[in-house]
Amino acid sequence: MSRVFVRGYGVVSPAGWGRDAFAKWLAGEAQVESTEVERPDGRRHAVMRVPAPTTRAPWQMHPRLRRASPISHFTVASALEAVAMAGGATGLGRLGIVSCVMGGSVQYSRRFFGEVGVDPATASPMLFPETVFNAPSSHLAAVLGTPARNDTCVSDETGFLSGMVLASDWLVRGVVDHCLVVGAEEADWTTSEAVRLFSRSAVASEGAAAVLLGMGGGDVELEWVGSPRPYLGGRSRASVVESVHSEVRAVAGERVIGVGVGLAGVEALTERVGIGLGAAGGWGCVAAIERVVQGGGRTGVCVGGSNLQAMAGVFGGGV
Repeated sequence: MSRVFVRGYGVVSPAGWGRDAFAKWLAGEAQVESTEVERPDGRRHAVMRVPAPTTRAPWQMHPRLRRASPISHFTVASALEAVAMAGGATGLGRLGIVSCVMGGSVQYSRRFFGEVGVDPATASPMLFPETVFNAPSSHLAAVLGTPARNDTCVSDETGFLSGMVLASDWLVRGVVDHCLVVGAEEADWTTSEAVRLFSRSAVASEGAAAVLLGMGGGDVELEWVGSPRPYLGGRSRASVVESVHSEVRAVAGERVIGVGVGLAGVEALTERVGIGLGAAGGWGCVAAIERVVQGGGRTGVCVGGSNLQAMAGVFGGGV
């Protein structure tokens, strides 16, 4: 069978920009404080935001990113960190991109459609391009200079694992030579209100995660991704998630990192990183990859999506 390996990974989170900040957060060495966003009616909700960068990175000067939304900046930053681990984009051949989102560019969308509601004739045409779901992946392709296959998947937290399946298929069929899977989200009062539909105590968060996949060997292997289990047929969400958890434990043992609410018996990231929607599945995968890299052995990730399905995957040591 063809084998798929991790060639690099990157992350942006409320802990900061980069893998080091994320690792410290996971280890409990850094604390993240939530902030509040205000609805038009004056009500306020807590969110976990990515801190402003301390320095302006060269990629932020790219013309495509001058007016780009935060989700596009998170996407590019995490992807470039992943690509840097592989020595840069020039040696990656046909570099594909799979972007995974749930809410997308909610901040610019809120602003644009707010203007449309007041007077469509004066709504800013500069905001509109950032309202489409594939804007972040389009910006990333421009920054990397890659004309290869580029798709955007709209899903819940499980979208990142689905994206890894799609990327693996491209690699095996020779559509691309390497593929970036990126999950990203940005926080706003709209996403904060949305996550509270699942739990009144839920806190929306933002950021991104990127995993660069390739073939031909590597230190970490994507060993297995299970089939998605939809929340259908009268089964409760909790029972579906538990069945997926049992499935991934059969492959990875007790080393399972969970993303999503209600994951009993799983080391859940949600309690620390908030509800990251499109970015959350990626954070779980990065945490699992980090554990393998640090010598923790085969590690699974179980993702209970907010509203579509549950899904799991396993990473192990490569050769």
